[in-house]
Amino acid sequence: MRLNSVCILVLFTTLALACTKSTTTAEVRLGNPSAVANGTSGEPGRVEQELEQRLKAISERGQGIVGLSVVHIESGKTISINGNSQLPLYSVFKLPLAIAVLKEVEENRLRLDQQVQLTPAEIVPGTPQNTALWRKPINYSIERLVEFAISRSDNTSAEKLLQLVGGPLKVTEQMRALGFQNLDIHSTGTEYIKTRQNPNIGSAEDLAKLLVQLHQGKSLQVAHTNLLVGFMQRATTGLHRLRGDLPAGTVVADKTGSGERNDATGTAKATNDVGIITLPANRGHLAIAILVSESKLPDAAQEKLIAELARAAYDAYATTPAN
Repeated sequence: MRLNSVCILVLFTTLALACTKSTTTAEVRLGNPSAVANGTSGEPGRVEQELEQRLKAISERGQGIVGLSVVHIESGKTISINGNSQLPLYSVFKLPLAIAVLKEVEENRLRLDQQVQLTPAEIVPGTPQNTALWRKPINYSIERLVEFAISRSDNTSAEKLLQLVGGPLKVTEQMRALGFQNLDIHSTGTEYIKTRQNPNIGSAEDLAKLLVQLHQGKSLQVAHTNLLVGFMQRATTGLHRLRGDLPAGTVVADKTGSGERNDATGTAKATNDVGIITLPANRGHLAIAILVSESKLPDAAQEKLIAELARAAYDAYATTPAN
């Protein structure tokens, strides 16, 4: 009888331990129950799984390296393909630069209305329309230089802004302060044009997260956030990229980047676009970063690839019921 009592005690102890282990595992899997219930856990669901397959299929046609990250800002759900690969940014670097400039304004080291003189000797080659801005010495405010750098992707404005914040490494330091380890700004436009070496690089994931921070007002004060996003919404470059296949009237705030010609293929070494897409019917916003590097596709086909990726992400979330 005593032996039976011991056996029963051992049996109950074993069952108790098993139940405790099972409960702990369930808690870890569920994470935050309220976040899961509200669809804001950031964990991928059916929409993300299907979208990931679609994005992979499109990316595989890129004939090069495609770094991609898509974040549904309101839920935090994220899809990345080669998202951690550090690829050449080209003019996309002007987005981190603009944030660094506006941080200097917030810390009272610069002023938006501060007048700065530029001369023809300071021209950094770019489009003919942008070069025409600097045919004679002229004064512009820092706010206007930021607008030119973002909306028109003007290289001369960006070069002057880099000087004002203390150089490329200061921009990298600012990105580190904001939590981004894979955004490395270490060359001015003039330096890169002379050597074609040491390009500014970054990952699609960090760029998408930077856009999320910007949208949420975590990078800049409200007034400066609205100013920068406004400049991005009025961008006149790369209209066939993120914006290319989206429905007419879709609000997009973006910054493009384009590489020089690849001597072997005759195509652009990089075709990039990063931005915030507003979804219809209060379904939120997408932060999306697409970096296409060393593709053998013609330039127009590279832009079309970006447009298709953006449209696939848009369609996936535009038909998902709003939380």
